[in-house]
Amino acid sequence: MYDLLAVALFMASAGMFFLRFRHEDPPLAPYILISLASAAGNWLGNAGHAAFAIGLLIAGAFLLLHIASLPYPESGARD
Repeated sequence: MYDLLAVALFMASAGMFFLRFRHEDPPLAPYILISLASAAGNWLGNAGHAAFAIGLLIAGAFLLLHIASLPYPESGARD
């Protein structure tokens, strides 16, 4: 179960990064943080620490939702 959740979170994060990369120059740090949260959540889940694993995966999902809610910059807004 943790494998599926972690891979889904990672794939959604990678997809969002490549989608944003086509339109702008996104910062890499939030996407790395989501990838680390999904990897750590998977490891903790497989080690038997279900509460911590679910907490990390939910936190990563909320960070991804926050990134997804940020608007695209206007085409003429760059300096």
